[in-house]
Amino acid sequence: MAETRSFWAGTVGSFLQADFEKILGQLAVRVSLIHSGNEEQQLIAWKRELDILQGAFETLGTDVLPWGVLLEMPLQRLGRRLDAVVIIGGTIAVVEFKVGSRTCSSSDVQQVEDYALCLRDFHAGSRGRNVVPIVCAEHAPPVDLPPSIHVLENVSPVLQCNAGGLANCLAMIQRFNDGAPQLDWETFDSSSYNPTPSIVDAARHVYAGHAVAEIGRADASAEVLESAANRLKEIAIQAKRKGSRRICFVSGTPGSGKTMLGLDLVFTGDAGRVAGEPAALLSGNRPLVHVLREALAEDAASRGMTKKEARRQVYQGLQNLLDYLKEHSQGEAPPEHVLVFDEAQRAWDAEVGKKLLGRERSEPALFLDILNRMPWACLVCLVGPGQEINRGEGGLALWGQALEEAAQDGNRWVVHAGYDAIHGGEYVGDGILSGMHSQRNALQLVEEPSIHLTAGLRSYRTPSHGQWVAALLGGRIEEAASIARGMDAPPAYITRDLPMLKSWLRERCRGNQRVGLLASSGAVRLIADGIPPSPRSNELDQVAHWFLKPSGDYRSSNALEVPLSEFVCQGLEIDYAGICWGGDLIWDDGWQPRAMRAPKWQMVRKDDARMYRLNTYRVLLTRARAGLGIFVPFGDDDDQTRKRRQFDLGCKTLKMAGCVSL
Repeated sequence: MAETRSFWAGTVGSFLQADFEKILGQLAVRVSLIHSGNEEQQLIAWKRELDILQGAFETLGTDVLPWGVLLEMPLQRLGRRLDAVVIIGGTIAVVEFKVGSRTCSSSDVQQVEDYALCLRDFHAGSRGRNVVPIVCAEHAPPVDLPPSIHVLENVSPVLQCNAGGLANCLAMIQRFNDGAPQLDWETFDSSSYNPTPSIVDAARHVYAGHAVAEIGRADASAEVLESAANRLKEIAIQAKRKGSRRICFVSGTPGSGKTMLGLDLVFTGDAGRVAGEPAALLSGNRPLVHVLREALAEDAASRGMTKKEARRQVYQGLQNLLDYLKEHSQGEAPPEHVLVFDEAQRAWDAEVGKKLLGRERSEPALFLDILNRMPWACLVCLVGPGQEINRGEGGLALWGQALEEAAQDGNRWVVHAGYDAIHGGEYVGDGILSGMHSQRNALQLVEEPSIHLTAGLRSYRTPSHGQWVAALLGGRIEEAASIARGMDAPPAYITRDLPMLKSWLRERCRGNQRVGLLASSGAVRLIADGIPPSPRSNELDQVAHWFLKPSGDYRSSNALEVPLSEFVCQGLEIDYAGICWGGDLIWDDGWQPRAMRAPKWQMVRKDDARMYRLNTYRVLLTRARAGLGIFVPFGDDDDQTRKRRQFDLGCKTLKMAGCVSL
């Protein structure tokens, strides 16, 4: 029998005929190749699992012999495994055994539910199939099964049973399958598994020592990420060896893995910390830095490090950008030769520099001034599209100006960038050269196709979501509708009923998935619909609680009590988002941004201010990984700030663009 991806796999018929001692030996050999542990306890647990499965199959009779059985099926490259998968016709049963247990806890339910959701979302063989999670607590009291199985987006609620009740669960799934053709277990076992971690999970994995090749997908997009990560490390090493200054512009679509690459460069072993040198990721996004710091510190503490030491190490690698500039703009050079500048397209101009630091210098110019004092440096700039939401954010043109000025002062930089970052393009806006006068003569430009990322990883269930958002906010409604028709699921669901949106989100708050409400900071009249304002960007603990606290904690996003604005959710993400659409962006032969000048709205006329408001909704519309809901209020004609017609037109336009009513 050829080696399978699962530790053992075959039909129920071959399972019942097999020598269980040989199966146990095969399981033991396979697990020993991954890690060592308490083998004796593991063998006892496996033997009970095999006995329970055997008893269930024999109870059900000969009809079940063609079913597939997979034992210890790897769920991802980081070592997570499913106890057992039973393929019942075209339906997938995921069985999590709790050998010796007399109870089935809420964490047990959440664990197997999360396994089922991961299969649905990331396993090619499970795509479009119904998945039923089961917790089998060996000695638990009997539990009444529901009258029937109902699935939500192909995953049913968790069934619970004891050892003697497993046969009833499998029989219930058999009836639910209703004669659908039997899925081949070999095809299922060999199907690719392509997980897409959230930025918080990716940060945790990188900090724990895993490279992007281990935590990302197993498809072409993973190869692209790995190639980009390796190239960035090569450039950093070249900078040290040659005593040169190099700047890399990593560009790409929203959610394509840019921040993951930055974390990889900073935290992953020797290659990231070039020859043991310290490195740091700098971000002006204080909420992002705080959430990642707290997540990494909690994770490190859970693995045995004191939280104080964990925080010290994390704070060295993740730093606030403005604090860095204040500390190092004058005086000694910083210790880090390798720096990652997150959201570099949002760098501010000289006017903002004067206000913040008392120096009429742009942020790129200040950065290069600091690094020009060092014998060598490698600065990696992560560049995303349409994320500018503050005045004074100048895009890549500011970097071109700063590099040209540095060259004129005798400090030449080698620039590594993709074609779009150099010349301008859809995902970067104006390119580096647009800010220069002498153009190429001032710089050594090296075109690097490998550091322009085109695969959108965030919206893993609707990969073209970013294109849809671009068309929608660009006012190209027919184009948006065309993109939506090519999606497997609608780009968003829309409702005029806030409790209905919350109910839709709560139904999807399963396993470890997170749901939450979002709203524009300019949508100040949403309070009339019972929607409170977002925490401010300096209320960092509230933001961290929103992203990290579990269900049941009122501070969690899952409580659906408080929305986050663009200023505190940018760069972060959740699985299902509910956007509360405000009166600050209405439709009237095109999107019309407005600002509240109490007691009434005022149309926004300036081009840059209009762009910031559209980018606000671009940020909000691209925070969801799995699904998006939109609440559009009805309005109230007795309130001049909430006219019904304006909301009606906006709702109609969103539907014309492909949104579907709940």
